[in-house]
Amino acid sequence: MSTSFKATALAVTLVAASSGAFAAELRLSVETPPGHVRNLAAERWAAAIAEKSGGSITVEVFPAAQLYRSADAIRALASGALDMSIQASPTLSQFEPNLSVITLPMFFGADRDDVRAILDGPLGDELWGMVARKGIVVPDGGHFEFAPNNSAYTAGKEIDSYADLAGVKLATPPSPVVVAIMKEMGAAPQATPRAEIVLQLTQGQIDGLGSVTDLTITGGKLWEAGIDHAFADNAGWGVYIPLVSKATLDKLSPEEQAIINEAWGEVVGWARDYAAEELASARAVNEENGVTYHDPDPADIAAMREKMVAAQDAIVESSGMDADFVARVGTALAAR
Repeated sequence: MSTSFKATALAVTLVAASSGAFAAELRLSVETPPGHVRNLAAERWAAAIAEKSGGSITVEVFPAAQLYRSADAIRALASGALDMSIQASPTLSQFEPNLSVITLPMFFGADRDDVRAILDGPLGDELWGMVARKGIVVPDGGHFEFAPNNSAYTAGKEIDSYADLAGVKLATPPSPVVVAIMKEMGAAPQATPRAEIVLQLTQGQIDGLGSVTDLTITGGKLWEAGIDHAFADNAGWGVYIPLVSKATLDKLSPEEQAIINEAWGEVVGWARDYAAEELASARAVNEENGVTYHDPDPADIAAMREKMVAAQDAIVESSGMDADFVARVGTALAAR
């Protein structure tokens, strides 16, 4: 069990059970709809907690932003108003900028094993420690990847080269680093909450989405909102991160804290495998629903990566990231 998890507890409501013991009733909020991998992982986590605790700890999962949109959920976790969540790294990076490290240009073209080599090791532990200092704890086992990012998914606007990105209005995750990267590429990014994307697409307020994934499109069936082109260039990565609040210490016993922690350890392997399987078929699903893919020439991708890496230091500084931490991640990545 991680030291940070041992030293913290969930913010929970304790109620007296009929047996005279105490039972913990926890709430877990996610913004994605039922059936999404994030929701399925949350439900499995809740079930594992209930089983391991003998039913003394229950977790109710609230999908589709019934309780909070993603950014609001993170604030609620930090304050103790919410107990648990699973959040995407770009959204969480608004509160801990260094979570954007895997989105930086040095990760353009990286694969899943590259991401795991960083986040499953000491650098990942260091990153989760940064999150803990914000009042939020990442259980042992950490993240699960969802997919590499692609620079553009558009509605009625074909993008088949980086030059075509110029001035294109793209909704992006609400991450300062993502916005800076998309601007450097020449697009007109607009940080947009997930819940507003369909409305903005159908009303023509945006041309599409930037720095998201094939699973973003399949998960939201965004072809129904007009998405019909994809520019697939593997430009950085995103991960989902399980989170628990540490706002109220000592509300759970050490044994109960261990249950929350160990239950995620039993779920994370499944979540990683399931997300990988979904990604393997996501492009085909999108194509079956009318999305045309444009795969840029590898030489063009290499040239854009070189240009973006040259701008990386400025992006890191402007977004408040730790330059030393980023440099150490870069060294570890280059050594692979």
